[in-house]
Amino acid sequence: MLRQLSRRRASYRRLNVQSTDKERDQGEAVPKGYVPVMVGREKDSAKFLIHIDMFKNEYFAGLLEMVAQEVGYKNPGILRIPCDAECFRNLLNEISRIN
Repeated sequence: MLRQLSRRRASYRRLNVQSTDKERDQGEAVPKGYVPVMVGREKDSAKFLIHIDMFKNEYFAGLLEMVAQEVGYKNPGILRIPCDAECFRNLLNEISRIN
């Protein structure tokens, strides 16, 4: 039971996007089972690590479908979601709470 609860709370992580040039060149290590996602517009973006279990959630899948309709599927590089980071964090918390 505790393992399930901790997994739900750890379904995403927010990363510090301010990194050195050397770190950017080498790339950041993404933990196994997580997908990096940039949330927000160019200036006000935040990097999140989303656990792969979150992609199975119907609400999260619906969000990704709306993003695909808005920006399309041909987005090079990291997955980007044009949404306010605080709003996105609240959405993830609600999804985690429901599950």
